[in-house]
Amino acid sequence: SVSGSLASTASLANNLGKWLSIGVLLAAFLVAALFTMSAVGRRTREFGTLKAIGWTSGRVVRQVLGESIVTGLIGGVLGIALGYGGALAIDKFAPTLTASSATSSASNTAGGNFPGGGGGARAAANDVTVHLTAPVDIKILLLAVGLAVLGGLIAGGLGGWRASSLRPADALAKVA
Repeated sequence: SVSGSLASTASLANNLGKWLSIGVLLAAFLVAALFTMSAVGRRTREFGTLKAIGWTSGRVVRQVLGESIVTGLIGGVLGIALGYGGALAIDKFAPTLTASSATSSASNTAGGNFPGGGGGARAAANDVTVHLTAPVDIKILLLAVGLAVLGGLIAGGLGGWRASSLRPADALAKVA
């Protein structure tokens, strides 16, 4: 059993890891949204022209949203491939760790210093071998793809909002 400061250290590491993961995920969503909005800004002429030939704002939003979801899916698949490759590399190249602990037991302490009388504690060593692995769980893979699609939805929604606010005159002003 683990007690004392080692248990609180493990709890701190778990909690810190959870909140750090959430922070990184939110930062990734923010960066994806900013990149999408930047790409929409560079495509002002294209979206303005589409609106000038009759596309509705809803259709432009669906276009940007669809592109972002496809990008999110591709990113999710590439992420799974890289993660699975990393897990295989860990399984193949990770060193084997060995831990040993010594336990002592008093045997025949009444024998004193007489020959064959035991005379104290005897130590026994226990070796434990730990193989490092990186298991891959289907639930984690599905969660990763789901988060990638969610990131695409968020980025596409913000990019689509930006694209829908463009006017046909914006495209014509950039062409001239």
